[in-house]
Amino acid sequence: MSHYIHHVPGRLRIRSAALRCRSLLDGEARRELQALEGVTEVRFNPRAASLTLLYDPARIGRAQLFEALERHGCVEVESRSGKLATRAGTLFGKALVGAFVNKAVERSAYKLVSVLL
Repeated sequence: MSHYIHHVPGRLRIRSAALRCRSLLDGEARRELQALEGVTEVRFNPRAASLTLLYDPARIGRAQLFEALERHGCVEVESRSGKLATRAGTLFGKALVGAFVNKAVERSAYKLVSVLL
């Protein structure tokens, strides 16, 4: 699943298909987020699966906002970092195998040229 998170102190924007959770759609999670001390505005666009939170960073942190969303099943903070680590590992593995194959082909080419000469 693709997701987009943009954060600057005081503004958090999340766009993800995971935001189409029932709790956000029926307003329960939005009401809880709006009730948090320090949250000034909650904007949710269900068609774009986008959530924008405006907040006072001196009164509430990004982690607390994610915890509230996680309680409602709208985001999975743990699996997001796990998926990123898995993807990074996959990309590293492909690069390593690619380098190995490249080296093997290079050596084979040298041997072929030396036999022909």
